Amino acid sequence: MDKELIIRSSPEAVDFALLKDGKLVELHKDEDGNKFAVGDVFIAKIRKAVPGLNAAFVNVGYEKDAFLHYHDLGPQISSL
Repeated sequence: MDKELIIRSSPEAVDFALLKDGKLVELHKDEDGNKFAVGDVFIAKIRKAVPGLNAAFVNVGYEKDAFLHYHDLGPQISSL
């Protein structure tokens, strides 16, 4: 199964699309004005691990799940 994550960013919003075998399976849009920032610390629950991307979508209490890449976990974690 081939997975692909497409991210489109503009000053107003960021769009995320997850494709499996070339077919759209998820689409999310984050509009400007969110009250969180890079570096914030959250307690989260993993919703979906995506090993091909070495990343996961995690529930941090917002309407949409957050995207977490394993590089953001620190040097002690080798891979998902």
